[in-house]
Amino acid sequence: MTGADTRTDELERLEAKVDLLTEQMSMLTAEADIRRRQREMFQDLTADLSRVGEGAMELATREFESLGETADVGDVVRLIRRLVEVAPTLERAAATLDQAASFIDDVAPLGTDALALLTDRLADAEERGYFAFAGAGAGVIDRIVTDFGEDDLVQLGDNVVTILETVKEITQPEMLDLLGHMIDAVRQQQRRVIVETDEVPSLWSLARQARDPDVRRGMARALGTLRAVSVETGPEGTTKSTPQPPTESHAQGEE
Repeated sequence: MTGADTRTDELERLEAKVDLLTEQMSMLTAEADIRRRQREMFQDLTADLSRVGEGAMELATREFESLGETADVGDVVRLIRRLVEVAPTLERAAATLDQAASFIDDVAPLGTDALALLTDRLADAEERGYFAFAGAGAGVIDRIVTDFGEDDLVQLGDNVVTILETVKEITQPEMLDLLGHMIDAVRQQQRRVIVETDEVPSLWSLARQARDPDVRRGMARALGTLRAVSVETGPEGTTKSTPQPPTESHAQGEE
């Protein structure tokens, strides 16, 4: 190897070392710049916190000065002691609140289901006409309130027992059966009235009808009923017993 080659190798190694040193210096410079920026940020934060702290101290000083006019350190100490004493109670209250919140979370779905069921029931009631019936009933009640005065309601209250007893008697099976037969008879007679002529029956025609046993039996029953009503509504109705209507044998005897 000649001397020129040796110098070339030394120059290359020197250049490599210079490059490495330059790279390291760049890294050190970048790291120093990062540290400088961090230090500046910390200083700015410290300055900001210092200003905030000073403001908080001034505020606290003013508040304590105003509080000092109505309270003292003893009051604060007693308050702290009281808080320490009731700490278990506060803890139990917090636990109770947590349990209540959990219970509400568990019950909320049930409430939703109940609301949905109630909505379905109301919709079904509306389809069946309950609301319309209730509206009509409200109109009837309004008419009753409008047309009847306080005295009428008092009289109704005095006679409500009698009214209920009358309704009870009317709704007995034998009375309902009797009313049913009477309605059927009236309907049959009404059909006969529709088809009969406009000619007025003569007295002889009525007399011939009076010879009909059914007609006489009905007249006897009607007269007996009228007599019973007269006895009950007369001045001595409370002492007289209700007479029985003439029996069929009596009616036939009168024939």
